Amino acid sequence: MKKILGITILGFILLTFQFCKKNEITYGDFSIVTPEQGLLKINYASSYTANPGIHLEVNNKRVSNIITGRTPFPGGGYNTLGDSRPDYLAVSPGNTSITVAVPNKGTNTDSVVLFTGTTTIEAGKNYTAHITDTANKTKLFVTVDEFSLPDSGFAKFKFVNLMPNVTALDLYYGATKVASNIQYLAASDYFTIAVPSTALAWTIRETGTMPTSTALATYSSASTTSNQRVYTAFALGYKGLTDAVRKPYISFLLNR
Repeated sequence: MKKILGITILGFILLTFQFCKKNEITYGDFSIVTPEQGLLKINYASSYTANPGIHLEVNNKRVSNIITGRTPFPGGGYNTLGDSRPDYLAVSPGNTSITVAVPNKGTNTDSVVLFTGTTTIEAGKNYTAHITDTANKTKLFVTVDEFSLPDSGFAKFKFVNLMPNVTALDLYYGATKVASNIQYLAASDYFTIAVPSTALAWTIRETGTMPTSTALATYSSASTTSNQRVYTAFALGYKGLTDAVRKPYISFLLNR
């Protein structure tokens, strides 16, 4: 009887183990970010007329799904074509290449490489690589992002000018100028705004124009001034154009 009972118990344990294995939930491959790595977000802000679907590569390895212009990856923001997560890619430190390519239809292989640029990643730092303009005028502008949160009741921002045919821009929140004379391919210092009870409009104007002049672009959303969030506001598109792809925009990506 003891022998039969022992076999029965062993069989039950084996069956239980097999049942548990079949019901495992797999969440996919992942790796833990370490202090020896840097974090990278790519803000694809090139405004091509046809707005082709592209993918992004880091060090010759595809990292994105198919996206179009005005899309930060991974994670997005507001008045963009991305989602609203503050995600970054974990990248090993050193010289880092970033490639924008139109893939062959139905494949992951390149058909046309639109741009390749390089930057240097340092361990423990956070970066956004902004890509703007088109064809042989495409530019890469890299900012170092702060993750420190503002005090409760405030939101934190910097402003980046990615509009190729405007020398400098001013950024307004409501009637208040919050960033002044930001040159093309330049960023403001960080600034904070008290979270309002009612969302005000963001506007961009050419530096030197009156605050009552017609804005190049306007956007309003309560999501752009959430409590203790960190944002990068960025201007893109082209002054004087009106089509949905290439007109001026003021958009926001999430850092924290």
